[in-house]
Amino acid sequence: MTRDFFSAGNLARMQSAVLTSRLAPTDRVAVANLVARAESSRGYRPVSDQFWLDLHAPTPPLVSVRVFDLDDRLAAYAQSTLASDEWTIESVAASDGHVAGQALADAIEATLGVIAEIGGSSVTWLVQGPTVLHESIAASHSLAVGRQLHQMRRSLPVGLSFDIETRSFDPERDIDPWVAINGRAFAWNPEQGNWTANSVRARMSEPWFDPDGFLIHDRDGQMAGFCWTKVHADAEPVLGEIYVIAVDPDFHGLGLGRDLTLAGLDHLAGAGIATAMLFVDADNVAAIRVYDRLGFVIHRTDTLFTGNLSTVALSPEALSTDS
Repeated sequence: MTRDFFSAGNLARMQSAVLTSRLAPTDRVAVANLVARAESSRGYRPVSDQFWLDLHAPTPPLVSVRVFDLDDRLAAYAQSTLASDEWTIESVAASDGHVAGQALADAIEATLGVIAEIGGSSVTWLVQGPTVLHESIAASHSLAVGRQLHQMRRSLPVGLSFDIETRSFDPERDIDPWVAINGRAFAWNPEQGNWTANSVRARMSEPWFDPDGFLIHDRDGQMAGFCWTKVHADAEPVLGEIYVIAVDPDFHGLGLGRDLTLAGLDHLAGAGIATAMLFVDADNVAAIRVYDRLGFVIHRTDTLFTGNLSTVALSPEALSTDS
C-alpha cells in the first residue's frame, strides 16, 4: 500500500508506504543522510540500533513514512514495526526548526493513520531526548508518557576494584545460553527479554561488534552473567557503552551486577575510552542506586510515549484515500 499525504500547512509533501521487504538502496541512503544531519544538529544519533537494523533488513510488516520539504529534500522520516500486536515508532527530523518540526508532525500523523488501518492493540513512539515539540505531538494524538530511560555517563577510568573473572563471548557456544539468561533476567521487559538468537546474530554483523568487549562470567560451569559493551567511535566524545548487562536470577544476591559493570568499564578504559555511558529505566531505583555509587550521572532522558491504538486521535488528513 502506497499513499500520498499533504500537510494542512502546505509545508511539506508526504509519501507513506507499507513495506514487506527492505527499502530500496537510494531510500536507505536518503534516510541515513537524514539521520546524519539530525545527529549533527542534536549531538547524538536520535534513533536506536533496532531502527537501524529494521531499516536495512526489516521484518514485515514495516511502515515507512517520508516527508519532503518544498525543495524535494527529505525533511522527516518515521518508521514503525509490529511485534506481538504492538507497534513501535521511531522518527527523525532534519533539525529542530519550524519546517522540520511540521514535517515530523506530519510523519507521525501519517504513520498512526496507516497502522490504525492495519490493526494492532497499542502503539509506542520512542523519542530520544524529547523536546516540547515531541511532547506536543504526542499529546495531540492521545499518547501518554510511558517508560522513561535515563542515559547516564561517567569518566574513565573508574579506579575501583572488582573480584570476578570474565572471558570473551564465544559465538560458537554462547548464543543460546545468553538468550536464555537474557530472557529470564528481562522477563519484566518484553522489548529486551524477547531477543532471539537472530537478534544476537544481527548485532554480531554490525561493524561495532567486538567479541572481546562482550564479557561472560561463568560459575559452576555455566554462564552466570554478562556485560556486553559497545564503542560509539563516531560520537563526540567517543563513548563506551554498557550495552546489555544482566545476571542469571539463579545467581542474584552475590554482587555480580556491580562487578560485571566494573569489568565492562575496565575493558572500555583499557581500550582508551574516556567516557562511559549506559541506559537504565527511570523507575529502576535499585539499578540507579548502583550506578550512582559508581559515579554515573544522568545525561539525558528518553521517553516512550504510549497509547491504545483504538483511541489514538487522528485528523481526517491522516486517513486519505489510497493513491
